[in-house]
Amino acid sequence: MYVQISSKKRRISDLFAIAGLILLSIDTTNTFIGQGTYGFFSPLNDQQSGILLGIPSIIMFFLSFAVGFRQRSRLTTLLLISGGALLATSKLVEPTLGLNLFLAIVLRPLYIALILMGFTIMGLGVARILQANKQGR
Repeated sequence: MYVQISSKKRRISDLFAIAGLILLSIDTTNTFIGQGTYGFFSPLNDQQSGILLGIPSIIMFFLSFAVGFRQRSRLTTLLLISGGALLATSKLVEPTLGLNLFLAIVLRPLYIALILMGFTIMGLGVARILQANKQGR
């Protein structure tokens, strides 16, 4: 019984991380390809895409960590690290390319919070690595 619950939690955690990375990748690609206008993948501009795709992806990364807290899953760990790195670096690079300037200039606290959330998600992935090393001893 315990093994089944553990396996289900790990699968659910993996699915949340996969869905979060897919949504974040679509949002980021849409922003870079759309160049501030309507994107390639969806008929959304940068602000709409961030609300409808970016925020749910962040929530899914946090849910993935919470559901699979004591579970061993390399996939979840790698997706958390890569998703956090993608979020943080894309938010750092976008204003230098002239994208999402409204977010970077007018909504500065939100912009900084998004960068910090990216590093936090990446840190949660690193924490899972450290947790696995501690349990392995």
